[in-house]
Amino acid sequence: MVLKICGGILALPLVFALVLFRVYGVDTHHASRSSIWWPERGRNLIPPAAADITLRRDLLDHYATYTLSEKDLNAFLDKRFARPGMVLDSFSERSPANPGKIGKPIGPLGWVVTEDTVVYTYTASNGGAHNYYHDPATGRTYQSSAYW
Repeated sequence: MVLKICGGILALPLVFALVLFRVYGVDTHHASRSSIWWPERGRNLIPPAAADITLRRDLLDHYATYTLSEKDLNAFLDKRFARPGMVLDSFSERSPANPGKIGKPIGPLGWVVTEDTVVYTYTASNGGAHNYYHDPATGRTYQSSAYW
């Protein structure tokens, strides 16, 4: 009887750890945003037109790489990060990548910054930070989002 109780007590943390391992820190691949099973809170930070998506989710943030046109990225950013009653022109707010990062991988997914890379940075109303690194020549995009 004592052995069964001890076994049950030891099994609970193991099951919990396996669930966390499955949810956090594992790369998942998706053809489109519609196949992402995350809660809406994280999924709605990925542009609807994104394709060939690789995701990694941590406790309070996520990382993604995907492909989409700059026009689609701008349309998404303009709608997603515009403040109430305000119009956002994300294209005019983009900035070139830091020259010191060109040719180097960034983030846990190892996305390499190119000379063509432009950066979009937004802060959500709850203080979360969202960075989108986009290469207009290839359409490849790296996203780093932290939310509370």
